[in-house]
Amino acid sequence: LEASKKKAKRASWIDSRGGAAPAVADSPVTLRNDSGLSYVELTSPNGSTSQIYTLGACVTSYKTGDVEYLKVRPDAKMDGSKPISGGLAFCWPQFGPDSGHEGLNMQQHGFARNEDWAIESVTEDEVVMSLSPSDYTKGMWDKEFKAEYTVKITDDSLDTKFTVKNEGSEDFTHQAALHSYFDISSISNLSIEGSFKGKEYLDKMSGETKTEERESITITEETDSVYKGVNDPSVVDSGKGKKISVVDAKGWTDCVVWNPFGNEGMGYDGFVCAESVAFDPVTVPAGGEWEGSMSLKASDL
Repeated sequence: LEASKKKAKRASWIDSRGGAAPAVADSPVTLRNDSGLSYVELTSPNGSTSQIYTLGACVTSYKTGDVEYLKVRPDAKMDGSKPISGGLAFCWPQFGPDSGHEGLNMQQHGFARNEDWAIESVTEDEVVMSLSPSDYTKGMWDKEFKAEYTVKITDDSLDTKFTVKNEGSEDFTHQAALHSYFDISSISNLSIEGSFKGKEYLDKMSGETKTEERESITITEETDSVYKGVNDPSVVDSGKGKKISVVDAKGWTDCVVWNPFGNEGMGYDGFVCAESVAFDPVTVPAGGEWEGSMSLKASDL
């Protein structure tokens, strides 16, 4: 009965946005959580695992040696009534609210995270999911596209590739981000390394453009900062004795550091976001494609 109520709630949520959730076929590799949401679990030869939900193509877990590196917020809805708040959450084809750019004036973070993605193929260590236009997406962004997301787990890394194909006759412009939530032992044990020092960044809390003077980033207040031209963050957790490095190989040019410091409901002390972003709008020509490739690599301190 409870599962039926949750399914009805999700259907109502989708209907209120003028869309319809595409059916997700069950297969021997498709699992469902307690609320009925579909996901797949990947396993590498050494036992590292990852879970990827079809809702939003959201990677909610990456675990190596029993250490979890991704975080789903404690206030996240895992019944499909809202996009999943946590993991590697998609922002596409828009990042943030109305960007002010022509054609990018839709709802917060676009629609990719709201949609059920189709499973194109899956093996023990790799899944390919796709998203195509629907009445729901066309109501916000009437473009002909095909988005594909490949997630592969190896003994050493979690590798992702996001490809956007323009299948229309006209160019279109998009923004993209992986709103990446990293699991940490405590915000007091955190530092974020990378090529931050000397870079200009937009402090969205104050609206000011500043120059970063720190060698590494620590969080002592609510933080929402856009570092253009920084795409090599590493989340260092002295409590875990671990580091997770973000290797942005292609497409992801920028980094956003976010934490709702002090917000107990969101669980601020248990995560930090170091997001892989293409902040400036990118034009994809008719018949062309754009690719964002990112890997996560864990190591000991």
